[in-house]
Amino acid sequence: MCGRYTLKTDPKIIAAQFSVSALAILDGAIADLTAPIVATDLLDTVSTRPNYNVAPTHQIPAILQHNDLPTLANFQWGLVPSWSKDPAIGSRMINARSETAAEKPSFRSAIAKHRCIVPADGWYEWHTNAGKKIPHYFSDPSESLLGFAGIYESWTRPDGSLLWTTAILTQQARSEFTHIHDRMPVLVSPEVRTLWLTAGPNPLSEILEAAKSTQIQEWEVTTAVGNVRNNSAELIANQTLF
Repeated sequence: MCGRYTLKTDPKIIAAQFSVSALAILDGAIADLTAPIVATDLLDTVSTRPNYNVAPTHQIPAILQHNDLPTLANFQWGLVPSWSKDPAIGSRMINARSETAAEKPSFRSAIAKHRCIVPADGWYEWHTNAGKKIPHYFSDPSESLLGFAGIYESWTRPDGSLLWTTAILTQQARSEFTHIHDRMPVLVSPEVRTLWLTAGPNPLSEILEAAKSTQIQEWEVTTAVGNVRNNSAELIANQTLF
């Protein structure tokens, strides 16, 4: 599973690296799709702060095709299907298995119609050694942003307002990482980003094939990441160097 990750890169850089044309902005900060949509070239600054411990139910930015433009907007992490009776289901729907998402009632509509990319600087996974859970951090060796394959939905609240939510697709971990965890996020490499975001037949097989060439590094980090209240650059420091 992917249950924690980092996003410390400035939104303007995210927009440039993912060829984003517009952002949902409210009071100078990234917002959900109910906010005004503004062209990126009209923005001077976007207020944000690095998040070294992104967790489920947080508001997280994702890129989607909105009004025919690649758009950056916020979503609550934890997908709430449009037909759900209770939005609390979202806390259990942070990930969708790529092998079965197209058949699952909770995900099949979103993977067919509502695909997005969740930008990240890296992610955490835990393995158990002698009864102790040890976290590791995964990232691109060049420190480039990664793009997780995501899906999204909107859920109508009783007052008629919309709750926008998302889930991250996962796949079987690469063989070199299975000693840490058996799952990892589905990565959308740059050459297939447009394909993933474009409406049409589910291109998951092409996304998975392209991701095989994505370079990933990992190292052990502090157990402090297990507490969501901890949020600083020290969380991704390589513990084997101390």
